[in-house]
Amino acid sequence: MLLYAALGAVVLFFCVTTSPQAVARLLLHLAVWLPYHCGRHVASFLAPSFFWKSVQGEVVVLTGGAGGIGKLIATKFAAAGATLVLLDKSAELLDEARKAVEAAARRAGSTAAVHAICVDLSNREATYAAMAQAAEAAGPCTILVNNAGIVTGKKLLDGSDSLQELTMAVNATAHFWTVKATLPQMMAADHGHIVTIASSAGLSGTPGLADYCASKAAAVYFDESIRLEMRKLGKRGVKTTCVCPFFIKTGMFEGVQTRWPKLLPLLEPEYAASKIVSAVRCDQPMLIMPLVVHLAPLLKGIFPPAITDYCLEWFGVLDAMDEFRGRAAPPPPYPVGAKGKAA
Repeated sequence: MLLYAALGAVVLFFCVTTSPQAVARLLLHLAVWLPYHCGRHVASFLAPSFFWKSVQGEVVVLTGGAGGIGKLIATKFAAAGATLVLLDKSAELLDEARKAVEAAARRAGSTAAVHAICVDLSNREATYAAMAQAAEAAGPCTILVNNAGIVTGKKLLDGSDSLQELTMAVNATAHFWTVKATLPQMMAADHGHIVTIASSAGLSGTPGLADYCASKAAAVYFDESIRLEMRKLGKRGVKTTCVCPFFIKTGMFEGVQTRWPKLLPLLEPEYAASKIVSAVRCDQPMLIMPLVVHLAPLLKGIFPPAITDYCLEWFGVLDAMDEFRGRAAPPPPYPVGAKGKAA
């Protein structure tokens, strides 16, 4: 009874502060579409392949494609018939990845081409040039995967300014450049997909990851803004997917711990890559994994900060980076454009 009274009070408040007609339209929309979208979301979780769109002939430009989760994502897109353009900084690793992705595609019966372009994504001019080179080599990009990322794993006062700037440049600022290079063609055709590989660290702060969390939060809301811009402009054929995984067991986060591995497990790279590609093929706007990570924005939206902080401490988030090792970093100095611990 109290619940109905509270809901009635909320509706009355909105009627008074807006207009009864507008509130009626909102309630009607929710009554019709909320069950549909919730049902579709559950169904696509249980049987994703039923909702998959074809990526045969699509041109996928993927940053951070020389290794880790990026190479696995590229392999799955290539096996499904998409043309791949891999972008990364290490020419040697990039060439190895290109050969591995191409071989995996052939084993799957795909004849899709795989291209590789060496680029420093912290450099604006180099990034725009690489995107132009990708379009020349493979044609206009129809699926952009902003996957490249670096992590320093240092507490705020222990990290150098240059590495913190580099983290922001690669993990967030470069997204502006890659999207601006591809979005006009997608909008003209009203067809395309922008994929942002963010992180659960973009939903909640973590000690030892101030720069990384800041960059991933920027990526999360950059993606959301692009999605809403496309909605406002009526470009419903241009999709976006934002991916917020917990730590993935690649060398990038070597040594990271979880207090409750059954509740909040470190993710296997193969599993994470499969879920990411499936989410893209299902036109899923947001992928958060594992499921318990959905609690992060919910807790922050409902409870006072002191309670949210305690919950994060209980989950072990405050201690997750205590044994972090990551990949070996080069000796200082670290100018913007230097290679840190890369994805």
